[in-house]
Amino acid sequence: MKYTIHKMNQVLRYQDENKKWISLNGYAFMDECERCFIIVYGEGRRDSMAKYLSGPTDELKIKYQYVNLLS
Repeated sequence: MKYTIHKMNQVLRYQDENKKWISLNGYAFMDECERCFIIVYGEGRRDSMAKYLSGPTDELKIKYQYVNLLS
């Protein structure tokens, strides 16, 4: 699956159960037509999603490919 990763301008901020503020960067995964198909927050999730999308399996069922119906 071909994709690119774009860092989002907005940062997700929330308070955890200990009232500590957490900030996470968002990453949009864009397909080859520049459409966003999933957004993840945090560098660890970004790396995990990239590894999943580059791997051979499709447990989450979000991988897809374009088929040219005109040819």
